[in-house]
Amino acid sequence: MYVINGKSYQPMKTVKVGYKQKGVASWYGPGFHGKKTASGEIYDMNTMTAAHSELPLNTVLRVTNLSNKKEVIVRINDRGPFIGARVIDMSLAGAKELGMISPGTVPVRLEVIANPTNLAMAKKTLRDIPSSKPPIFPNPHYTANPRGFLALLKN
Repeated sequence: MYVINGKSYQPMKTVKVGYKQKGVASWYGPGFHGKKTASGEIYDMNTMTAAHSELPLNTVLRVTNLSNKKEVIVRINDRGPFIGARVIDMSLAGAKELGMISPGTVPVRLEVIANPTNLAMAKKTLRDIPSSKPPIFPNPHYTANPRGFLALLKN
């Protein structure tokens, strides 16, 4: 459990594939770029990542902008958002693909498509999902390529 601005958050230990949530998405970019995330990674606003206050780190989600039906796949690597009733903070790259840069916030549906504790499930689930910048999955044996997750899928 952790507390931000007087509010307590309890991250889930596990989450099932298929778990869904609706709410408001926002995005974060330049002000956080290059800073450490909750997962210990350095935030890169140009990758397909996001922040969620309670989903397990490394959960892979399909995020759908309910205003325009655009979808994107992201990996949770940070905590937040901590403003109002927002449910997810998208990276700049994810926000661009969802068409939410100008409005800043949009209604979204989140769906867990891969559980972070099962890389084999993530590989199977993400094998055929197109994305201009796929999520990066941490792997001690494959860290140099920013599109490293696709290389993992080929194994």
